[in-house]
Amino acid sequence: MTGNGISEGVRVELYARSSLPTVATRRRESVENRLEETVEEGHIETIETETYRKKVPLDEPSPERALYERFEEWASDVGVSLDPFFDTRECYSMDTGERGQRLVLPALCIAIYRNDRLQTVYPHSTPQGSRTVLDCLNAIETVETDPRAFETDDVDTREEDPIEAE
Repeated sequence: MTGNGISEGVRVELYARSSLPTVATRRRESVENRLEETVEEGHIETIETETYRKKVPLDEPSPERALYERFEEWASDVGVSLDPFFDTRECYSMDTGERGQRLVLPALCIAIYRNDRLQTVYPHSTPQGSRTVLDCLNAIETVETDPRAFETDDVDTREEDPIEAE
């Protein structure tokens, strides 16, 4: 299936923890390959892969916290939750030897932008259940060739199928 122009202005950002076990590294590579195929098939325009730390202190500014805050604002706006995928817990720091509240990030995360506007984030939870990175890939690969496919005007529909409603 060809995107027929639907990909114009659609950018996917894949985030992965900087340190992953072998199995998770293979999963990341598989996700990257599938995303590259969606570019070739015309479903999305570009992909970018970024890394982030597994956990970051809540009391210090960081790129991960800024990213989380942007994603949390999106989730609040559309009525979904980033829990339990993005979590806050008390952790021990190997660097400082202190315990403290940390933001723990998922091993993999996808953010979809259209014309630089955040459209959706995976993984997330809806009242109907969890939406995973795999759900995101499947939705991108099967998106209809509707020029409105990545708009965010209809939140209720997006909760059922986030890619199609955006």
